[in-house]
Amino acid sequence: VLIAFGGTLIQAGVGFGFALVFVPIAALVVPPREAVAVSLLLGTVLASGMYLEHPARTSGRAIAPLVAGAVAGTPIGLLALLRADETVLRFLVASTVLTSALVTLATGNSQAHVARPESLLRQSIAGLLGGVIRGAVSMGGPPVVIYQHWVGGSAERIRNALTAYFFWLGIPATLIALPTGVFTRDVLRTVAFALPALVAGMAVGRYVRPRLPEAWFGPISMLVLAVTAAIAAWGAGASLLA
Repeated sequence: VLIAFGGTLIQAGVGFGFALVFVPIAALVVPPREAVAVSLLLGTVLASGMYLEHPARTSGRAIAPLVAGAVAGTPIGLLALLRADETVLRFLVASTVLTSALVTLATGNSQAHVARPESLLRQSIAGLLGGVIRGAVSMGGPPVVIYQHWVGGSAERIRNALTAYFFWLGIPATLIALPTGVFTRDVLRTVAFALPALVAGMAVGRYVRPRLPEAWFGPISMLVLAVTAAIAAWGAGASLLA
């Protein structure tokens, strides 16, 4: 529940980061597959709440190629989630976050420039990668976050686009995962206990968000990726040594 609160606070503040915070840390204390399943459900609830309370919403049409690509990629990722053993899943978590951190760091503070024109092909590829990673380890945000930072524009534009993306992807991706059996009774019980933490995290994040300086947006995004990459790598290494 505390991990869920921290992840919610991060996502409510910068527009992404719930799964990146929740999965690597939760996977240190529960099996990775369970951590991923809990994150999939909580992430969907969080995305819905943020979208409904967010006053400036990016239209569904604007991010439709991203969502379509992600929906197409989700079954591929779920197949990896179901077939990979615990050690492989831990390494998938670690490599996903670490790669995202390095690429984001290389792109720099790209949201400062005037927004670049978007293309259907780039959106579809970013969405497809995000869907595959989301299905496998629940952390499908980084490819879309990196893409949005590359497109650029203000922090608010990026945050609005991410909020809309997570909302429109959440429900169909969850329905795709439902028949796989990953949402066990233990998973559902954990989700129920964590729901109040999501509400509290959203409330605090809503207070912090307008007070977050524009210049801090890029560095905080990269810091979230870097810290969670280190945690995920440590967990994967500990699993291998064990």
